[in-house]
This record gives sequence, C-alpha cells and structure tokens, in this order.
Amino acid sequence: MALARVTRLPPSAALPYTLRRNADGAAAREEALAAFLAPRTRTTVKRVLETASRVATRGRPAGVLKGVAATDWFRLDAKDDVTEKWYPQGLSCGSDAGLSDPAAFAISWYWKPDPSAEPERGVRVSFLNVATLRYAHVLLVEPDASGEPAPIDVHAGGLVWYKNLLYVPDTTGGLRVFDLRNLCVGGPFGYAFTLPQSDMWSCDRALGARFSFASLDRSADPVLLVSGEYLTSGTGRVVRWALAPDGSLAAGEKGAAVPVDAYSAPGAKIQGAVSYKGRWYFSQSGLTGANDRLLTALPGEAVRERKYPKGPEDLTVWRGKGTVWTVAEKPGGRVIVGVPL
Repeated sequence: MALARVTRLPPSAALPYTLRRNADGAAAREEALAAFLAPRTRTTVKRVLETASRVATRGRPAGVLKGVAATDWFRLDAKDDVTEKWYPQGLSCGSDAGLSDPAAFAISWYWKPDPSAEPERGVRVSFLNVATLRYAHVLLVEPDASGEPAPIDVHAGGLVWYKNLLYVPDTTGGLRVFDLRNLCVGGPFGYAFTLPQSDMWSCDRALGARFSFASLDRSADPVLLVSGEYLTSGTGRVVRWALAPDGSLAAGEKGAAVPVDAYSAPGAKIQGAVSYKGRWYFSQSGLTGANDRLLTALPGEAVRERKYPKGPEDLTVWRGKGTVWTVAEKPGGRVIVGVPL
C-alpha cells in the first residue's frame, strides 16, 4: 500500500466531528440509570483488578510476533485467545487513566455471533492487572426505560480510559461514555461486573464522520482525545478534542465540543492512531505476508514503516515505559504488544 505524508487539514475537515452532549431524552436516561443503579452494589476498578481470576501470560514465546521488535507482550487465556464470539478492538492503559498502582490495561471487545442464533451481548471490557497477570471481563450495558440492562450493539473499535471515564466510539454516532464510579457487581449472562452507559456525545450523522478508533494524547496540554476513520481505500482523517480537567470533553458556551485539529492519515485500512509529543503512530491492517505494520511520522515528513502482528487494532501509549501498544484481533494470534516509541 502506497503511503502519503501526514498533513494538517483545514478546519472545515474537522467540522463534521463537532460533538454535542446528547440532550434528547436526557432526563429519561438519567432516570433509567438511577433505576439500574438503585438495587445494585457498586465496586471499583481497583477491586476488579485485585480480585480478577482469569490468567494471562507475559513475554512467553509468541510465533505471531514474526519479527516484531517487541519490548513486552501479553496473551490472554486460551479460551479468549481463540474464541470467534468475541473480537478485541480497543486498547487503553492505566497510564492513560493516571493509574500507577497497579499498572493495568483495558481492552474492548465486540460480540460477533448472529443475534438470531444467540442473544446479543454487545460490548465487554477486560481489565488486566499487569502485576498479577489476572484479568476480568466487565459487560457494558445501556439501561432501558425500566432500568434493565440492554446490550450495546456497536463495534467498539477503540477505547479511552481517562480518570473515571471510559470513552467507546460509536462508528457513525459519536462517543459513548461510561463512568467507572457506576461499576456494579453482577450482571446478565453470568458476568461478575457490569458498567452502564452514563452519557453520549453525538455528531450530525448526515455529515459523514466516522469514529473507528480512539486514543489519548497525554503529552499535550490540555490532554487530547483522538479518534478517526477506517477506510478501505484512500486516506481518512484523524481528529483531536481537548479534555476538561474532570475528563469530559471540553465544550464551549453552546455545548459543542469542537475539534482542536484534524490530520490526514498515511493510507487506507488504519485501525488505530495516537499522537505523542508531536509524532503520529498508526496501525495498518490488510497487508499480504506475515505482518501488518505500524506507521510513524511527524507531520509533513516521510512515513516510517515497522513490522506489526497481523490484525492490529487500537493504539495506546504507556508513558512510563516509553512504548506504544496495540491489541491484535485474529483468533489464535491475540497479543497485546508494546514496541518503543
């Protein structure tokens, strides 16, 4: 695939990504959330990480790396590695959230089976304790009018974990928000933990914005949330918004969160993007051969190519390690891998 230089786009390219907190029916949604939370016991991410029972491995031989210059990597348990019912997509780390003890990752998955054959389960997020190599799944839900948990049928192609909030891209709709202070014990389908949606930032769907992935730039001041579009051909856009001190999108007087800037991606089939200290990093899938690739560039400069595992998805930067990470989605080749920035 031919690569283009990453360039800053005119403000008009970012306008379709203007977001507004979804005010329609806000009162009803708040009542539904309150009804969902009322009978349930709340817990914390720290408690989830302390009590997680699934077991990952770290740094074990991994043929799927195939020459990737990895500094560290993880594999989830055998069942999660090969399942074709759930596919990992989004990745964020405790460094994004400001969490230092324990170090952790959060991974979003979407449910793939035909809903006519099995009930829709929507999206789950796995929290991995790096110190203990234990992890647990949390089911994301949207409370219905009676406060019952309904599945969220989106691709969840990215994930941002910042302070008490999780941001999950809704491909054509915007960003769904989950407040981790609402994390609850128990849930449908036997899940030990459930997290209800608490907010939504929406765009004008008619303008054609796509939210295919998400990441965080904590090297910027203010901190920036990054999202952009996956296209099968041509070059898509990546867009950044400022975040407020509480972790929410910074909105103006009229309630609109207008992007700070937008850039062109270096090619098609971009699965994830993150900026850090002025440099851009992109994961690109769909190449022939044993590897996909990580692309890096300063705006206006030639793009550098590095080997990546097949099926790379979202990106996140672990600042204390000086590494950029992805999660690979292919069954049997699911590795959470870090390479130097």
